[in-house]
Amino acid sequence: MRTLHRTAAFAFLASAALGCGDPVPPTPFEGTVEIGTGETGFEPVADEQSVPLVFGPQGGHHVWISFRVTGFERQQVLMDLDVVPLSDQEPPPRASPVRLFMNDLGDDRWEYIGWPAQLIDAGCYVDVPLSFRMTLTDPDGNEVSDEVVLVPEGGAPGLEPCEM
Repeated sequence: MRTLHRTAAFAFLASAALGCGDPVPPTPFEGTVEIGTGETGFEPVADEQSVPLVFGPQGGHHVWISFRVTGFERQQVLMDLDVVPLSDQEPPPRASPVRLFMNDLGDDRWEYIGWPAQLIDAGCYVDVPLSFRMTLTDPDGNEVSDEVVLVPEGGAPGLEPCEM
């Protein structure tokens, strides 16, 4: 019985000693994200590029947003997309973050194609530069962010005049 207590005490002290020391700093995360557009394939965009305003099947309007990512090890991300007009107009209502599953491109690269970034009262944002700010977070808590300014074009069916 005494040997069992000594063995248990030795195991406890050995495990406690192994836990001591300087903490290992976390490895810095070095991922990237590039915002683009495209309903069926990724299309890179330049700042202040015009993009089509699309009439959706439920009667609203949106801009197609796609993105490419490096650095993540898993397919699942939480996307937080904030749309802010670079004018005196009120921003559209903020959408809640949404969980997405990206497509694996291999070599530590992922992409997501065709997110409909809805614009409520879309007529108020025709030819208005909008900042699209995106933050992606993986299940491990790693984050990447990007921002691009896009300008929705008019001409979509069902577009109502601005009432703001």
